[in-house]
Amino acid sequence: MTVIHDSRGVPHLVEQPADMEVVEKAIVQLVSMKLDHERCRRYARATPPLALMLAVDLLCSMERPSAVEAARICDVLRETEPAEPRTGAMLSAVDSWAAGDLVAARNGFQALVDTYPGDAVSVYAAHMLDFYLGDAPHMLASIEAAIGRFADDDPVTGYLHGLHGFALEENGLITAAIERCGVALEAHSDDIYAMHALVHCLYETGRHEEGARYIQDYMRGRDASTPMRIHVWWHYALFELYADRVQDVLACYRIGIRRKTSARSAEDLDAVTLLWRLALVRPSLDLSAYWRSLHEDWKPYTDENWYLFNDFHAYLTYCQVGDHGRADSLLEAVLSRREKVSEEMVDIFLGFRS
Repeated sequence: MTVIHDSRGVPHLVEQPADMEVVEKAIVQLVSMKLDHERCRRYARATPPLALMLAVDLLCSMERPSAVEAARICDVLRETEPAEPRTGAMLSAVDSWAAGDLVAARNGFQALVDTYPGDAVSVYAAHMLDFYLGDAPHMLASIEAAIGRFADDDPVTGYLHGLHGFALEENGLITAAIERCGVALEAHSDDIYAMHALVHCLYETGRHEEGARYIQDYMRGRDASTPMRIHVWWHYALFELYADRVQDVLACYRIGIRRKTSARSAEDLDAVTLLWRLALVRPSLDLSAYWRSLHEDWKPYTDENWYLFNDFHAYLTYCQVGDHGRADSLLEAVLSRREKVSEEMVDIFLGFRS
């Protein structure tokens, strides 16, 4: 193994200099949410940077099976005893994330950004962890500090503008967010993250009809592998719900949101919240068949609980169909994990059960 620096001055441990072309492409794929997992798996042992990027992308799903695979990747890499400092620091941050310690993971990736300013992988990982932690102020401060360190013609820069746009929106800076999303989409018209941030802005400013049309135009012709596809259709359903087009909401639920790409229960997060909103807005609607179908897909989750946000959606579904035994078992499992769950959060769980 040898250490080669990429175009941003970041060291990577590779077998030969020619491997850097693949690494550079994978960095752009990761920040654009298009990482080729199968290619990374094929070359993971021989090219540690690909293995680490795969681990980061797996962990971004916030699902236990993916966390287990990410931990296994770290174990395999350690068998080669990589003696390069950045690789070691990345392994430590990924390990913390896989163990469910999101704060330690975020701090680890942020330290990497501070040490290697051009480390686009760590910028992306820190941003995603800020989102999962709900730390909007740090999300904004981190991306604002990082983005100026990348050249305008760097292929990752446009995607970093998309991260910046979302961070601005999450901090309520809507006008600035819209401007930043425009910059990102001008650089890469297919930037799904910037597109998603812009959809948030349209919703927050009451531009619901415009938002619905924008999603329709953007998603036209895109297939089931489109990143964030289900979540984008959920946003479309919210625009339709605001317009009181309930039948269109239900059609979007059936065709866009429940048309999954895998059997993973966490693909049904948006399905849960959409049904819940429908039940609140139209209590006369009989949604029992929808809830029962959803419940079937969430049943296995009790053995895969790992992340509080996902836990809550499973719990809500169990309560909605009267499966209180499974709901109680899930909450016990949540409270037995090492993460600290506030009394207020427990009250929220129990409130929905009540």
